[in-house]
Amino acid sequence: MTEIEGYRVVPLRLTPDAKNCHSIYMREHFIRLMDPSKPKGRTLFLLNVPPYVTEASLQTFFKRAGNVETVLFAAKPGRDETIKWYESMEAPFSNTQTPFKFKVAYVVFQKSSSINKALAIQSIDLYNSGGESLIKTGMELWHDDYENNFILDVAKTQAKIDAYMADYDKRERAELEAAKTSEADADGWVTVGKDGRNAGFEQKESVIGRLENKLAKDKKTKELKNFYTFQIRESKMQNIVELRQKYEEDKRKIELLKQSRRFRPF
Repeated sequence: MTEIEGYRVVPLRLTPDAKNCHSIYMREHFIRLMDPSKPKGRTLFLLNVPPYVTEASLQTFFKRAGNVETVLFAAKPGRDETIKWYESMEAPFSNTQTPFKFKVAYVVFQKSSSINKALAIQSIDLYNSGGESLIKTGMELWHDDYENNFILDVAKTQAKIDAYMADYDKRERAELEAAKTSEADADGWVTVGKDGRNAGFEQKESVIGRLENKLAKDKKTKELKNFYTFQIRESKMQNIVELRQKYEEDKRKIELLKQSRRFRPF
């Protein structure tokens, strides 16, 4: 068996008479940071896995080495890469699928003794005893993918919608009850509703107007005057302008008094 930098190189066969096969690189999975989903001593790591290979097909094949707990895919090795691979599938009523590209795989066994048995395998044969492939490729794969993801079953879709709406209504009722009892959530926030002890304020124009006026007054009171250099400079200039205006007004008054002959300086 060929080995490259610690990886066992094994051919991937879809039929018993396959000659030109794709190569898979596998070794025992181990990293410094522990990952609960990929336990040390029970996880087999596979590189260069083709896009058409499924979790079910690998799980079926590796059963010969021992009971398989789960099979996980990822775009590349990494602690959080598996989560990124499957996160798009969690959105309700979404046609988003996992990426169709080459990937890595993690095969988690129930017993650690299964790892050595898996590494001793000479080839990964994804076909049954009758020689039929366990996975679909080419036009068959595209046709099956279109039927499963783009042609909806009315009854199943309606059942999903009903289940989702029932869960949504349940969450809404729970939020309303929490608002009534004024219970704090996990972050310490209290939901304010129309009922209960923290009922908020009435949404009337008069009430909103008073609140806006109060906020404007508080803002004006807190405003710092003649604190910054530019404020002092502007204040002095404004004062000079006001003095000049007052001087001009006084001159006009004196002229008016002179014209009316009521001006008696002594």
